[in-house]
Amino acid sequence: MSRAAPWLAALAGLLLTLLAFWPGYLSWDSAWQWWQARTGELDPAHPPVMVRIWQLSRLVLPDPGGMLLLQASLWWAAMAAFAQALGGGAWRRAGTVVFIGAWPPLLALLPHLWKDLWMMGWFALAVALLAAELRTPRRSLRIAAVLALGAGVAFRLNALPAALPLLAWVAWRQWSGPTWRVLAMTAYMAIVVQGVSWIANAAPGTRATPVWPVVAMWDIAAVSIAEDQLLFPPDWVEPGLTVAVLRRDFSPCVNVPSFASGQLRLPQYREFTPGQLAALREAWLALPMQHPRAYFAHRIEVAAYLVGLHQEAHPDYLVLQPTVVPLRDNPALAPPSGWLHGWLQPALDAVVDTPLFAAWPCLLVSLLLAAFVAWRRAAGDGLVAAVAASGWALALPLFLLAPSSDFRYLGWCVLATLMAAALAVRKNGNL
Repeated sequence: MSRAAPWLAALAGLLLTLLAFWPGYLSWDSAWQWWQARTGELDPAHPPVMVRIWQLSRLVLPDPGGMLLLQASLWWAAMAAFAQALGGGAWRRAGTVVFIGAWPPLLALLPHLWKDLWMMGWFALAVALLAAELRTPRRSLRIAAVLALGAGVAFRLNALPAALPLLAWVAWRQWSGPTWRVLAMTAYMAIVVQGVSWIANAAPGTRATPVWPVVAMWDIAAVSIAEDQLLFPPDWVEPGLTVAVLRRDFSPCVNVPSFASGQLRLPQYREFTPGQLAALREAWLALPMQHPRAYFAHRIEVAAYLVGLHQEAHPDYLVLQPTVVPLRDNPALAPPSGWLHGWLQPALDAVVDTPLFAAWPCLLVSLLLAAFVAWRRAAGDGLVAAVAASGWALALPLFLLAPSSDFRYLGWCVLATLMAAALAVRKNGNL
């Protein structure tokens, strides 16, 4: 019964997800990827691997609900595998599945058909495999964990930093010895994982549109407003743009409003030469040196919104988007409904502005967990530290590079903290 308990709990979680949220929520990003899956036209800025899986699901499953079924199945299977690896009695295993898998902010994110959820699901499965490998050391489990991390990196193009602490743990388990060898093998696996991600997301025949100009233009807009002077290269703005227009449209939470007027030019809508891209890159990278106060004030404000320090002023649509956005010729789709949805979604919406939906408590707990296991030094505590560090490794680059303060960007930080805590409190420090 103990071995069946987590899988029965996961099955119940899957049924709850489908009954309450079918056919899933489609934000603009989700609707755009659905459109790509329907038409076969790929946008490399959104991971093509997700579009290809969506295309396969459309062949055999209801569309787009089939994608929700696959996403939720990966999620709940990872929760069950993790609970199974932790061990304990039937109630403890089932409780682990429910407590982590249905943690309110995670359950609220789960129905959104987002690449972030796929990354989180694959990373959670990797942690489950590594926890199982502590109980039964096997090379096959380590290989499977690396493959799961590779899948997660393929779905979220900025996920490699979050994979590095877990890859380092695999390297230590496989090639324990001199530090240089562990680091070298970590770097080797990281290169392989990133290479496989690039291959999985290859989109021959499509125009490769760089994503970084969106962040660069937003940062330059923020500093231009603070310094009361336009700092953009001339080719990147429309004639007649003023600081007053920038200030009118600017939001410190998300970059999209800054582009609404069409006064800022983006490579998504026109071609830019390598020289023009180089000019923008140079202007962007010069901000911390030439305008440090304005630049870092902007980035600190974005980070504060991102981790949930200003929830009362943070737009709720940057936390959850429980809706179905119509886009182009996508079929009209009724959003989730029914009595279960009518009870559960308002209950989740009601706590959006509480610390449950903030990343900062989880990041703080991760630091405390890392300090605790460093002091305790029990068997397997290295995995606790690696999982906790994984959340921080995802968050830190976003403090400087995030294009908005969407809560989903740090969803893995929440899940990683819960999984690290569950590993830390295992009986007698042993699995």
